[in-house]
Amino acid sequence: MKWEAVHQFVPRFAHGDAVGSHVAWMRDHLRSRGCRSEIFVGTENEDTSAETFDLQEIDHHVRSKADTLLLYHVAQASPCAHFLLERPEPLALVFHNFTPPELLLHWDPSVAFELLKAQDQLGDLVERSILAICDSDFNAQVLSEFGPVDSCVIPLPVEAPRSFEPTKGHSPTVLFVGRIAPNKAIHDLVTALSILRLRLPEVRLRVVGAPTTQLYDEAIEGLIDALDLSEVVSLTGWVDEEQLEREYLEASVFCTLSDHEGFGVPLVEAMARGIPVVAYENTAISQTVGDAGLLLTSKKPAVVAAALERALTDSALAKRLSDSGLRRSSAFAPDKVATALDQALFEVDIS
Repeated sequence: MKWEAVHQFVPRFAHGDAVGSHVAWMRDHLRSRGCRSEIFVGTENEDTSAETFDLQEIDHHVRSKADTLLLYHVAQASPCAHFLLERPEPLALVFHNFTPPELLLHWDPSVAFELLKAQDQLGDLVERSILAICDSDFNAQVLSEFGPVDSCVIPLPVEAPRSFEPTKGHSPTVLFVGRIAPNKAIHDLVTALSILRLRLPEVRLRVVGAPTTQLYDEAIEGLIDALDLSEVVSLTGWVDEEQLEREYLEASVFCTLSDHEGFGVPLVEAMARGIPVVAYENTAISQTVGDAGLLLTSKKPAVVAAALERALTDSALAKRLSDSGLRRSSAFAPDKVATALDQALFEVDIS
């Protein structure tokens, strides 16, 4: 199908997160093909309002309903869902998955409720859609539970740095990048560090990402204090791209013990920089990392500490993980993702 326009819909558009970066990249790629593409949001974000439109403005951007595809990025509950269900244009989904509500129920019941609402919306959206793009096989499997829909797996594009020279001569540093949320299991990483310090007293942990719930933030800070790690664990909060690059430069190993990942962009960012990866193998982690990381089937603190110690002290292992990570990250190069996206969107038969 030769679409004259492919307009994207997203609950909220922000720079710096995985969904927002994907939306912006897709817009720019679609425009480079000569396809009109705008971003419509359920909730306006002041920081990006110059780049987006309110849902009700869509009619000003549709010249032909039959030649316009509406593309909805599913990641949370949103007014976009009901709005799109009422539209006559063909609809496709980009399914980023959402955190299982049970992982957040104790920490933030209101967010857990919104996730349940998102699941209710998804069933109707699947029934209405001609196509779904999932960024991992795991997400495709989850989506299939909401109903039959033609789907394809296209990973998120991750740009490799033009050059990358790690900073040397500093303390061994374990890096985590991602939201400070219960499902990211920062508490498990902090606990493992307390054991790792018994073998490597100079080790440091950098946790880079924005907080999400006050209760979890307080729990993490309390755990750090209780384990006497306040001088070796740094919670940076949100950082800009320049600071994030510095964090990667100073990292000795990247580690995530997350309980739920639909893809895991920071994993690819770390691999693209040759940083050894240690990760808890679950959900989409193994599909993203492949054989390029040290994947753990248990995240007991002693197991994690032992794995991190190996990655930090065994130079041969670190080199193997670095080299395999660099090779693996090439699978997510934007040009390869663009080719797959074009095949999915412009070769779909809706007759």
